Amino acid sequence: MGLLDDLKKQAELAKTQQVSAKSHQEESLKAVEAKAKLAFQYLHDLLKQLAVLKPVNPLNFSIPGVAELKNLTYLDSFIDNRKKSVHDVEVIDSIAFYIKWGSTSKITIERDMPATAQKIRDGLTQNGVKFTDDEVRSAKGTIAGWKFTVDQAINTDVKILADHDNMRLVITGRNLIRLGIDEFVVPILDITEAWLEEFAKSLLGQPSGLLKYRVQTTLR
Repeated sequence: MGLLDDLKKQAELAKTQQVSAKSHQEESLKAVEAKAKLAFQYLHDLLKQLAVLKPVNPLNFSIPGVAELKNLTYLDSFIDNRKKSVHDVEVIDSIAFYIKWGSTSKITIERDMPATAQKIRDGLTQNGVKFTDDEVRSAKGTIAGWKFTVDQAINTDVKILADHDNMRLVITGRNLIRLGIDEFVVPILDITEAWLEEFAKSLLGQPSGLLKYRVQTTLR
């Protein structure tokens, strides 16, 4: 066998491998796109129902040593998706949505030491909770403490990234299962109607199977 014949065989093998890789990539793209569409449609419909029902979230969103936000009612929501082109095919790149929860009642916190008052400020600010901070003065006009009036309102913000290369959905949720940011990685084979129901439970503050997919957690 001559050099040219050997090169021809190598070229044919390379072509076969390229075709196989392209075919695999196309199948992965289709599979992830199908699951991303399923998730978007399910969540879109879910938020429409919540807008009518306006449920109360049973979770206590706790800021340790500061306050607990609880009995928050659905106020508003929005969902959208962004697309991108892969090999001239338009697919969903990401899904983003939020749910606003709130209560007409406010929390009042009083502190008489600068350090403890600052802890309240830091905890509320870091978690994006709105509040007013008023100085309490003594009869002599000196500062005797601080009074915080805290709004019981938060947003659950969720972004779902379609990871086509690794055939999975990557979910980043702020104030989803608690105050803070958590990340979840879900293989597309797990994305079924049953899984979406579990995800919906987590959005409603109910126990769910979402925690098994958590891979990262931060306090802010």
